[in-house]
Amino acid sequence: MADRGRVGSLQVGSKRCAQKVMRRNHDLHRAAVEGIKPAIDRAPPVAHQLEHLRHNLKKERLLEDRYMEIDRENKVLLGKMSEIMRQPSVFANAPRSEKLSAKSSSGPVTLNRNGRKQELTRITLENQRLLKAIQKAQPVYSAKKWESDHQKSEALLRNCSSYPVITRLPRVRSEASVLRQIPPCAEDGAGGAGPSSPSGSGQDPKFVLKEGKTIGQVYYLIEMATDGRVLNVSAFNGETQSSLELVVSEKKHRRLYRETDGDYSKIAERLRIENDRLMLDSPEADGA
Repeated sequence: MADRGRVGSLQVGSKRCAQKVMRRNHDLHRAAVEGIKPAIDRAPPVAHQLEHLRHNLKKERLLEDRYMEIDRENKVLLGKMSEIMRQPSVFANAPRSEKLSAKSSSGPVTLNRNGRKQELTRITLENQRLLKAIQKAQPVYSAKKWESDHQKSEALLRNCSSYPVITRLPRVRSEASVLRQIPPCAEDGAGGAGPSSPSGSGQDPKFVLKEGKTIGQVYYLIEMATDGRVLNVSAFNGETQSSLELVVSEKKHRRLYRETDGDYSKIAERLRIENDRLMLDSPEADGA
């Protein structure tokens, strides 16, 4: 009975014969791949096998000459040492009295001993004088003078500037000052929460005003932020590095917004300082 079937995607009459043919073709293909010859000659060049390329004869000759020079110097040094050791010592067999007399008759070891002692004494005294001078020296720089000069520089900077200068103020990135519309309310207090904190609205407060104002005779940096309900007012004094805070409730915020037609610069003009507290000079909305 014929073994019909499918090999891969081909319909064949005999499945075994088809597999045998495929294996034979595969073996022929592998034999052809193994016997293929490259189009590029990848064999190492013939000059690579030359002797003068594999061995640097000049370098070897220089090293050999250097080793011979070292051996010769070592032999000379060894000969001098052995000659010194073979010479008899003058004090080897002499009695102790003769050794002492030889030492006394030879005179002092050096002729300028007193001169060297005087020079050493002079150097020691000079070093002591320098040490005392260094210990008594007054400092050239003064931190107090630096601080006073810095204060004078700040005063001169404020005098020559058109606007008061606020230094050491951290830069906080915020959006530009824009007028934000407050959602309309039918009546003040109807459906409102009254005085509340910025966290009560569930929204992050955003800046609506950021400018400098002179309140009284002091220059402040005024910042106003709102979350759509309460109004947060901050006045920063650059000279004293202190700030005053004021929180206006939602009800009073809406009144001020309607009175000034949404212009927060007009609201900032109503600010005043009383007993180190930031207040709003308005009968409808005073400091909350």
